[in-house]
Amino acid sequence: MNLLYVIYVCLSTLLSISLLPFIMICVLLTGRYKKLVFQRAGIYPKLFPPKKRRVWLHAVSVGEINVARSIMDVLYKTAPDIDIVLSTTTPKGFDLAQKINHPRLQCVYSPIDFIVSVRLAFHAIRPDILVLLETEIWPNWICISKALNVPVTIVNGRISQKSVTGFQKFTPLVRFILQKIDAFSMISKDNANRICQLGAIPQKVYVSGNAKFDLLKQTYIPGLPAQLRSRLNIDSKTFVFVAGSTRTGEEEMVIDTYKALCQKFPEVLCIIAPRHVERCPGIEKLFKESQLTYNRYSCCKIKGAKKTPVVLVDTIGDLAGLYSIANVVFCGGSLVPQGGQNVLEPAIWGKPVLYGPHMDDFLWAKDALESASGGIMVSNAQDLNNQVMELANHQEHAAIIGHQARKAVLKLAGAAEKHVNIIIQQMGF
Repeated sequence: MNLLYVIYVCLSTLLSISLLPFIMICVLLTGRYKKLVFQRAGIYPKLFPPKKRRVWLHAVSVGEINVARSIMDVLYKTAPDIDIVLSTTTPKGFDLAQKINHPRLQCVYSPIDFIVSVRLAFHAIRPDILVLLETEIWPNWICISKALNVPVTIVNGRISQKSVTGFQKFTPLVRFILQKIDAFSMISKDNANRICQLGAIPQKVYVSGNAKFDLLKQTYIPGLPAQLRSRLNIDSKTFVFVAGSTRTGEEEMVIDTYKALCQKFPEVLCIIAPRHVERCPGIEKLFKESQLTYNRYSCCKIKGAKKTPVVLVDTIGDLAGLYSIANVVFCGGSLVPQGGQNVLEPAIWGKPVLYGPHMDDFLWAKDALESASGGIMVSNAQDLNNQVMELANHQEHAAIIGHQARKAVLKLAGAAEKHVNIIIQQMGF
């Protein structure tokens, strides 16, 4: 038994027991989050009927739930009689999971990594395999799974260099846990190398690609651009500049670029979608300081909403569709050191994509675009301005870049099937 794991079990037990009375009092007093709290404690109602084969698939929140959907689609096609229990951690993730309609799917909140909660959850769910999306490394989940002879597989695995640095502070524990995992189905060679660097057994590590490519194909709805232009009161002649998933410090750069566009083109719409919608009030202050007329996207959804030259996206889940009406896209979190964002979301719509140098968390996506000449890196605010103006002045060339970007996404689809093949193999089908 690994000494660090023993310490981890003791600390997680102490913390869970200490917090439990306060959590239960809050639930009893408010009546809120009752299902969340009980299921996070590993206490489930009798949801699980007699089974054939059952996969426990864990996806943390909204982003992972969407990836889980593409993997589940292939799983059900490969093994139609299989049961899937989809667990998630957040209320938003749970709400999205419940919208997935399939007779052999059940959605639950995941147990916290407290040894008692995890044992209760395994007793209730009784999985034939535990499948963790991305890189969810929970020591008690993995150790208890192996103690019960349930194989553990990580699919669509990815791990940033920043995470590697953090995990290396606990190398003996991380190595001990990783060597209990039966298979790692990673999104790229770089991510495979990183997981091996942390202690995964190389013979258990596979490169299968990213199931988000498969998901992106599903987001392409040909009639959507016309619907959105109608909603925003614009026509195809309006030049649309979309800045998606922006972070603090980037909105000012986008505003400056938008002002430059306005001097050159008579009809320009700028759409800014911050990575975190709670930052909207601060961005509205920037608009007012710059004397810009704007509207919130939630208001644009109301019939008869006024037309404005700037739209602030204050809703969740709409950005991917809004990329469809863009002439040029800037993906945020990249001109400031925040790891970047998924540049393939606009690429599936055939849009030229700009991004900054800080793409550490999405290097796989950046490399996919650059290998097809479908993306352009900008180094600073002035470079962003120059590149947007260049693409606006040469829109035929911009369309060619966008076409190359879309081809790059379509070429890389099919990863979900590779991940599923590894799951099926571990289950002994």
